[in-house]
Amino acid sequence: MSENRKKELDLTEGTVGERIMHFIWPVLLASVFQQFYSLTNQLIVGNYVSKEALSAVSACSNVTNIFTFFFGGIGLGAGIVVSHAYGAKKRDRLKEAIDTSLLLSFFGGIILTIMSEVTIKLLMGLININETLYPIAYDYMRVYMIGNMAVFMYNMCFYIFRSVGDSKHPLYYLILSSVINLVLGVIFVRVFNMNVIGTALATIISQFIVDILCVRLMVVNPVLNVNLKELKMNWKLVWEICRLGIPAGIQNTLIAMAGVTVQAYTNLFSNEIIAGVGVGQRVTGYAQIPLHAFTTVTTSYVGQNYGAGKYDRVREGMKYCLRLSNIVSLTLSRLCFIFAKELVGMFNKDPEIIRYGVEMVRYTVFSTIFIGWSHIYNGVCRGAGNVRFPLIIAVVTQVIIRYVYVVVAFKIRFNVVDIYVANCIGYFFAGIVAFLYFRFSSWTLENHLRV
Repeated sequence: MSENRKKELDLTEGTVGERIMHFIWPVLLASVFQQFYSLTNQLIVGNYVSKEALSAVSACSNVTNIFTFFFGGIGLGAGIVVSHAYGAKKRDRLKEAIDTSLLLSFFGGIILTIMSEVTIKLLMGLININETLYPIAYDYMRVYMIGNMAVFMYNMCFYIFRSVGDSKHPLYYLILSSVINLVLGVIFVRVFNMNVIGTALATIISQFIVDILCVRLMVVNPVLNVNLKELKMNWKLVWEICRLGIPAGIQNTLIAMAGVTVQAYTNLFSNEIIAGVGVGQRVTGYAQIPLHAFTTVTTSYVGQNYGAGKYDRVREGMKYCLRLSNIVSLTLSRLCFIFAKELVGMFNKDPEIIRYGVEMVRYTVFSTIFIGWSHIYNGVCRGAGNVRFPLIIAVVTQVIIRYVYVVVAFKIRFNVVDIYVANCIGYFFAGIVAFLYFRFSSWTLENHLRV
């Protein structure tokens, strides 16, 4: 086992800062490409189709995340189980966990795709999409959601790789997938005139290619040691993965549903405002890159060290990640604020779309620092096996508080600014509540996460 482990990154040994930096830079870059990946379809339709197409894709962007967010939580649960087995150097359990995770993602992906297709009309009815945009959005979603199976599979694979310290291959595959998605999207739209369906189809193809590469790597990797002919489902591990992953999946789904609710109010405005807000959310996502990267790193790092019983390293690593996240997040937020007009203008040149996109960015971008706190503290808790606390925080701060604010605000006045403010409030309270829980709860003390 020790010789094979050298091929991966053992986060339980060595200098904490050095190990985290070695592990985190591919995750940060992967987050950049993940954001670019999600931007690609809007960039293509905004520049090569029409502003109505951009509005339609923006209007249903939160809906497309509901199922993938839920099963992303299952992937996170699998990653925790794998990281604990890897940190404790239990080779047999590691193999069982990986086999079970792959089978779970395959069959779960089939269920996900069926559920997505069956509920499209129901979900679109929740977002108040107008008659002009409905046909475009419906065509886009019908094709896009066929790829949910592929999304579930590669998310699961990425969590497995990172749980054993391999953060580079997910980066390489995301870069490749992003390039394929962009090239095929432009070809399908510009050459074959497939409009929004072309961008959705390009996304599906690029995702399935990555799935094939991920599984192939697992077969040839001596640490993961996957034999496709001998995959076995361990139902006890299925239960463990679901116990850890379903709360995270519910949390992500509720956040997505809250986004759908807010989107429903956004869709009451003009097409220019819908497109502007959608683009602004995408641009703001770049300031959240540390959020996604540090969440992944913290969960994997804590999972390995907690499994190995090295609690001092857990505490030191958490503090290091918090400091680094604050620096990077603040820097990116400032850049997004300064260059908001140029960034929004990349999607469409309509002055009204640019106006509302810039407003969205400048109102919300600095509040992402607080959501970064939330996700790092949540990552520590999940890495140590506590999945209930992140769920509670998400429900209270990003679902209930956001929803109540929007409902009350729109009864008082009809102003798009309240859409921006709702996001800021949710992010702020998520970070503050997470900090208070971690600082004062008995659970963090009992589990040696603080002294």
